[in-house]
Amino acid sequence: MFKFFILTIATFCLLGFLFGFSVLRMMFRAIFGIKNDTRKFSSKQQKSNNTNNQKNTSSNKKVFSRDEGEYVDYEEVKD
Repeated sequence: MFKFFILTIATFCLLGFLFGFSVLRMMFRAIFGIKNDTRKFSSKQQKSNNTNNQKNTSSNKKVFSRDEGEYVDYEEVKD
C-alpha cells in the first residue's frame, strides 16, 4: 500500500512539473516574442503544401484561346 501511495505522489509531482514548465515556456515566448521556427515542417505538412501548389498551378491555365478577343484603341486622358 505504501509503494502505491509513493508512486501516486511521484506521478502527480511529475505531471505538476511538466504542466508548470509548459506554462512558463508559453509565458516566456509571449513576453519575448519567440515564435515557432517555420523551417520545422512535418512531412505531412510539406506534402499538403506541395499538393496545394500543384492544384494552384493547374488552375492558372488560359481560359481563352489566342485568336479570341478584340483590339481596342487606347487613348490617354490628361487632366
